[in-house]
Amino acid sequence: MFAFIPALFFFVLAGRVLAFDTLTVGNNNLALSEIVDIPDSPLKTLCSANCTDTTSRIQACNGDATCLCRADTVAALQSCEQCMFTELVLTNKPMPDFRAGSTPVLSAYSTACGSANITLQATQVALALPPTWDGPFVAVLPFPVAIVTVIIGGGLGVSAILLLSNM
Repeated sequence: MFAFIPALFFFVLAGRVLAFDTLTVGNNNLALSEIVDIPDSPLKTLCSANCTDTTSRIQACNGDATCLCRADTVAALQSCEQCMFTELVLTNKPMPDFRAGSTPVLSAYSTACGSANITLQATQVALALPPTWDGPFVAVLPFPVAIVTVIIGGGLGVSAILLLSNM
């Protein structure tokens, strides 16, 4: 008599296999509408065109994993995150929010697509450094000041050795 109950659960839950509504980024659970919803900042203003397109594409998919994991939707998300990441690097500012220019957000999105049996290429969810980035800069002495410092240090070292050897 109750043999239809397992079949009912199967059909009700079968549609959930190809849908995802939340992403887990670290200890944070994000609804899909919150992925690029960073607090108001200059970064949000600079990348508003890219991120508005991303938000509209994600909302248009309505939780459908095949739509959310299509190349154009993923490219829009990657473009938004890349814009924010580039601006953060160029201005040398910390992230105003963990979602801004975030590789973990892209990784969580890729993982959610993977759980729906849709594999994304690593290049689809990778952020690249801006071409003008010249690497980490360590503030060191200018070359002429370094020469003077070495000469003074060497003179003090030789003086200390002469002083100690004549005692």
